[in-house]
Amino acid sequence: MTIKPGAYPWGNHPNAWRPNHIHFSLFGDYFGSRLVTQMYFPGDPLLELDSIYQGILEHARHRLVSRFSIDTTQENYGLGYEFDIVLRGPDQTPTE
Repeated sequence: MTIKPGAYPWGNHPNAWRPNHIHFSLFGDYFGSRLVTQMYFPGDPLLELDSIYQGILEHARHRLVSRFSIDTTQENYGLGYEFDIVLRGPDQTPTE
């Protein structure tokens, strides 16, 4: 559980902003097997302008966007989102 992050400026070019996102870092048996990915939120208008998101192959970008879930939303407390990380195979989550 966390607070939904906000967009922030990052100086990549004039008026550059990163979309709302959360980083995930996964470790295997050793540090060299570390995988890092990002989870974005649906409907964020900054996705179209973000060079990191746009650097992912177009057919795989949807794998980085979470899905709103009313089933995991907690009434009067917090919105729920689902995000699956797939480590191998044709639906593998893009990593950095």
